[in-house]
Amino acid sequence: MKRRAVLLLFALVCVGQWWLPGAAVVQHQRALRDGTVYRFRTAPVDPVDPFRGRYVALDFDAARIPNPGGVPDDNGRWLYVRIEVAADGFARLVSPSLSRPEDGDYLRVQARGSTDEDLIVELPFERYYLDERLAPEAERVYRQSSRQTDADARPAYVTVRVLGGTAVLDELYLDGLPVRERLRASAAPAG
Repeated sequence: MKRRAVLLLFALVCVGQWWLPGAAVVQHQRALRDGTVYRFRTAPVDPVDPFRGRYVALDFDAARIPNPGGVPDDNGRWLYVRIEVAADGFARLVSPSLSRPEDGDYLRVQARGSTDEDLIVELPFERYYLDERLAPEAERVYRQSSRQTDADARPAYVTVRVLGGTAVLDELYLDGLPVRERLRASAAPAG
C-alpha cells in the first residue's frame, strides 16, 4: 500500500513537471495566434550595453504610466494596466490598478517606482531574442535608431500580441522593417 502511494505521488510529480511548462507554451502560442497586435515604441537604450548574450535589451516609453494617484508604487508590486492605442498608432498603458480589468486588453506589470507624475513599471517583454551571429550588426543599427532625439521620428518599435493578459513579443522593427530584413538591407551592396 505504501509503495502504491509513493508510485502515485511520483507519477503526479512527473505529470506536473511536463504539464506546467506545457501550459505556459500553450498560453504563449494562443497569444501569438489569437492575440491583439499592439505596437510599442522603444525608448533609447544605454548605448554601452544594449545586448546581453543573445537578446536585445529593450526599453519602452510605455513603461512610464501617468499615475492619477492612489495606486501604490512599491517596488515589485504587481499591477494591472489597460492598453490603449494612441492617435499615432502606438500602444500606451493607462489606468494602473491593483485588480484585473473586467474587459479590454491589459498587462500584468511590476511597479519599479515613480516620479512626481508617472508610475514606472517593468513590462513582461523587455528582451528580443536574436541569433548571435546577427547581434553585432543589430546592436549597431538599434543604437543608431535609438539615438534620435525626436520620439515621433524614432524608427524602432516592437509588435506585441496580447490575449487575456498574456503578452508575447512578436517582432522588433528598425526603420519600419523587421530587424532581420533591416539587417539584410544594410548588408546588401550599394549599387
